[in-house]
Amino acid sequence: MEMEKEKLSVIVPVYTADRYLLEMFEKLCLDGLRRCADPGLQLVVVDDASPLGSETEALVRRTSSWAETVYIRNASNLGYVKSVNAGLAAAAGGLLLLCNSDTRLTTGALERLRATLAGRPSAGMAGPVSNGGFSSALQQCRRGPPPLRSFSPEELARFDEFGRALSSSPAAPAAAGWLLGFCLLIRRAVYEEIGSFDEDFGFGYMEEMDYAIRARRAGWELLAVPDAFVYHGGLRTGVQFAAPNAGSQTGRLFPFRSFFRIMKGQAVLIRKYGWKVMGVPQDAAGAAARGF
Repeated sequence: MEMEKEKLSVIVPVYTADRYLLEMFEKLCLDGLRRCADPGLQLVVVDDASPLGSETEALVRRTSSWAETVYIRNASNLGYVKSVNAGLAAAAGGLLLLCNSDTRLTTGALERLRATLAGRPSAGMAGPVSNGGFSSALQQCRRGPPPLRSFSPEELARFDEFGRALSSSPAAPAAAGWLLGFCLLIRRAVYEEIGSFDEDFGFGYMEEMDYAIRARRAGWELLAVPDAFVYHGGLRTGVQFAAPNAGSQTGRLFPFRSFFRIMKGQAVLIRKYGWKVMGVPQDAAGAAARGF
């Protein structure tokens, strides 16, 4: 079976604390997925005990017109990493795509990510480029479009057109030492070999670096895909971010809590790998030179 025809499961942890986050999830994330969905796509949404739980469930149920939908609601707020693991456990696909609820897959991005893994059997994970404020090193798109101003069809079309143009000019993927988790395509064989994300990372931050280290030590390559653009971060029209229980992708309204979680994530990394893990370059050669 060709890799690009393998069943895809998309896992989206979500915490809708207010109407803005519900709208962002619908118009940014779900609409982007709908536009690139293949027949048979499985969508696994893990609701981490959102205050707007009934509205979130109703929204997710409507996706059954274009996806095989699985809705999981945690009985209590368990945090981002446990939600990701619950989604992975429910996923049936040979390819597993982790997406934050504040991302948008632009036109062509998913196809480029899938084609990258299809063309490199030794690669276990692939990640896109994104807007600079929410990306790092190999995954920063320095010539991306201006920030998103609204969720209007016209504004979203501007981003989709940018993604289409980028994906129509193929560029070679770059070997990575680690990949960001906001949008991460994982081969099922990797998940079956190295297991779930480490739940010691709690509400998130640094869990994807740990997962990357484990995958590379198991012999898998990681690839950053420069011609796949995924927007990340919601609007830029004020302090439109989320509640502290939302996990790593939307905790920025509470910077001290986010700072604490980053510090906690770094402490877990240091406990597992020693101080040399701090500041590991994202490129594969630089990471290897540091022992990762």
